[in-house]
Order: sequence, then structure tokens, then C-alpha cells
Amino acid sequence: MSNPTAIRTLGLAVMVIITMAGLFAATQLPLIGALMLSVAAIPAFVIILAWGGLWFLLYSALTMTLAGLIAAPGTALVLLPLIIMPAAFLHGSVKAGCSPLQALCLALLSATLFSTGTWVVANGFSEQGFMPIREQYAKQIAVIEQQLDKVQEKGQQSQEAIDMARENLREVFDYTLLLIPATFLFVWHLLTLGIFYAGAVRLAPRLGFQIIKLPPFTAWRFDWNLIWLFVAGWAFHYGVGNNESLPMHELARTAGANCLAISSIMYYIAGLSLVFFMFEKYKLGTVARMGLTCLALVFTQAVVWFGIIDVWADFRTPKPALFKSSDDSDDDF
Repeated sequence: MSNPTAIRTLGLAVMVIITMAGLFAATQLPLIGALMLSVAAIPAFVIILAWGGLWFLLYSALTMTLAGLIAAPGTALVLLPLIIMPAAFLHGSVKAGCSPLQALCLALLSATLFSTGTWVVANGFSEQGFMPIREQYAKQIAVIEQQLDKVQEKGQQSQEAIDMARENLREVFDYTLLLIPATFLFVWHLLTLGIFYAGAVRLAPRLGFQIIKLPPFTAWRFDWNLIWLFVAGWAFHYGVGNNESLPMHELARTAGANCLAISSIMYYIAGLSLVFFMFEKYKLGTVARMGLTCLALVFTQAVVWFGIIDVWADFRTPKPALFKSSDDSDDDF
């Protein structure tokens, strides 16, 4: 008879190695490696779901210790808000009996708040904490401005068009900086938690536990209370944040920008889900689907409003017929 503890210990070692491989890839290839790290971190969620909290603590301790020894102590600490705690939050949501979408949304909110709080504690609100990111964006903006200078020298565009492009570029640059770190962390957790859940669904039968699958993408809808986050974003960013006479208007502007961006991402997903539902409902062909999907990727704000309106219009629920045919009515004669 095999020893379950020995088997789990061996499995634990393999899962730690998998996560460390993803961490190594993330340090070497920042963009592709980040995706690989989110995939390699699936064991964090699977272990706590299949084997319990004790094995999860052992996995976390081993992973962070190895990361500190091989990479750096700072790298090990980064794993806590990016991998360890999100897996714990998602496990808590699932165990609380939430539906798959509710569990993901609750874990996503918790992980984003925790990661943002960790960032603030580590860096504060000082300019020094944002300096590396600001410098990287400044370099990218400088490259684009050089391209605009070349276009201006060649006379391919009018001076007015060039100035407008520069102004739009600076506005995008300033707005993007407001989204650091909260919205950037939100996007990371959105990707990672989705991969966690999908990986757990595939591995569940092999490890002897059950997890409910996500509903079809065409049925994805979010709680109507999400609209308050959207409204608060508009109010703080464009209202309080633009009034320099009010105290802490910069903080309000930053908080509003992140609330607006995060709620817009959620409504874009809901709107895209509705678009795909329409594909199925009206039996659109492949060419039409590809064309409309490309339009949805371009006109993102329209898709966002599509998702917002669906909260009340409820396009996916069949509407009762206004009139009955004579065959369906009762014969009273």
C-alpha cells in the first residue's frame, strides 16, 4: 500500500519546482515570463483546494525560501501578494459556497486590495516609489515624440495635427500613471485567477476533488452593484479630482481613475460576453463574427456601455410575447 504522505511530499516538491521555473522565466523574459509565472503558480491554488491549508503553508514557505535564496529576498516577498494570497482568497471564496463567477470576483477584489496595500506600504505615495515606472514610460513617450518630429519635418501632417497628437500622448501618459499600481495589479490578478480556476478544473479529477466549471462565456454577467464603482470613478476623477481648491483632490483623481478603469474592464468583459451571445442567437457566420469582434476590440467604450445597459435591459432573457396567436387562446364559445 502506498504512503499518501510520501506521495504528497513528492508532489509538493514537483509543484514547488514548477513555480520556481515560472519565476525564473518571469525574471528573464518579463512579458512572456509573466504569463508563464501565472501558469506555473496553478499549484498554489490546487494544493490548498485538494490537500488543505497545512500543505499550502508548506508550499508557500518552500517557494518563498527558494525564491529568496536563488533570486533575492525582495523577489520572495513579491510572491506573497501576486500568488500566495490570491490563491488563498480564491480558495476561501470557493469554500464559502460562491458561484464560480462570484468566487472569482470576490477573490479578484480581495487580491487587488491586498496587493495595492502592500505596494503602498512598501513604496508609499512618494515620487520615489513610482520613479522606475515613470522613467520607463517617459522613455517610450520620448521615442514616440521623436517619430512625431520626423513626421513634422517631412511635412506629412499639419502643425495643428502634430500638436494635437502630442497633447493626446501626454494625456494618455498622465492617465496611465494614475492607474499604477491598482489597475495594473487588477489586470494581473484577473489573468492569474482565471488561469488558477481553469487549471484547477482540469486537475480536479486527477487529485480527487471536485470544482464547479465556469458558465459559458456567453452567460457571463456581473452584479448590478458594480455600477456604483463606475459612478464613483466618474465623480472622483472628473468631479472632485478636477477641482484643485478641494483638499486631497489629487488622491481623489487617482482613486477615481482606478475605479473607472477597473469597472470599465469588468463591463467590457460583460459587453463582450453579450456580443458573443448575439453571435449564437442570430447564428452569425465566421466572417461576420470575426468582423464584429475586430470592431469590439476597436470601439471598446461602446462595448462597455453595451455591458452596462444589459444590466437593466437584460438582452439575454427571452421577453414574453405581447400578443398571443388565436391558436394559443382559450375558446370561450
